[in-house]
Amino acid sequence: MSNKYKDAFYRLRSNLIQIANEYGITIYRLYYDAAKCYIRYGVTPNEYLGWRFYELSNLERSRFYTARDSNKWEKRLNDSNYADYFNKKQITNQIFKDFIKRNWLYTREASETDIKDFLQTYPKVIVKPVGLSSGRGIHVANNENFSQLRSGEFLLEEFIIQHPKMAELNRSSVNSIRIYTLSLTNKKSKFEDKSDNIIFLSASIRVGGVGSEVDNYHAGGVGYPIDIDTGVVSAAGTTISGEKVLFHPGNGVKIIGFEVPNWKELKEFVKRLDKVVPTARLIAWDIAILKDGFELIEANYNGDPGFMQAPTQTGKKRFITENY
Repeated sequence: MSNKYKDAFYRLRSNLIQIANEYGITIYRLYYDAAKCYIRYGVTPNEYLGWRFYELSNLERSRFYTARDSNKWEKRLNDSNYADYFNKKQITNQIFKDFIKRNWLYTREASETDIKDFLQTYPKVIVKPVGLSSGRGIHVANNENFSQLRSGEFLLEEFIIQHPKMAELNRSSVNSIRIYTLSLTNKKSKFEDKSDNIIFLSASIRVGGVGSEVDNYHAGGVGYPIDIDTGVVSAAGTTISGEKVLFHPGNGVKIIGFEVPNWKELKEFVKRLDKVVPTARLIAWDIAILKDGFELIEANYNGDPGFMQAPTQTGKKRFITENY
């Protein structure tokens, strides 16, 4: 069993003990329910907890777009010939260069001198392992081993200076906006009449844990749901374990009611991003809000369905499956 799955199982076990005590039921009943949901719906341990499946009826559960659904629909929604445009960070930065302002360096194609010069040029540099996801291995450069960077696959990036309002939420991390879009190509949605042929499935602010350098959900971050029409945080935040958070852990900031700066312009920015690769139809965009605009951080092919639905606990399956 890989470390990823071990971590998910241990997180499930730890949280089910707490849930069993809170609801006055046996841990075995919850284990049985989680196993049944995996078999029936294809729900992962993280999804079971994050979506609070233990509180939902079978009808409510059936409305969620699960990991199994994601695997089933991935090739139909996104052309696998263009997967590297999104799955390899250095290629993403090249394809979407018009939407990226920060300087960056791919270590596999750089010399040790190039790497040293880059690290010395910028006071704060983010190191991203190219082959990992969910924020794993991302850190601020500090006494880096140049030979290791040169022989491995890393992306070095100038640290983004975010909008002051976004920095107030948590100053140690760039608190990004995660937006999931479904491109309809030439097909009109049953749910929205969009001349741009794009549905905004969900939007959330990802706020890092206090002292954390990344805002990722899997690295202790919290997701706060954003109302698509207004750009206002509409409800309490959610952790990867499904815990509801009104005041952000550690700094006590109350984020519900927060208005995302320049929301209307941000949506237009995403629509332009969506046109770059027309055959990529279900994408999760991670965007930083700057004082003078926006910047793409990452684009995720067939992005994590867990985070797409956890902050609002609203299933999105029908929006996807009934439009394709």
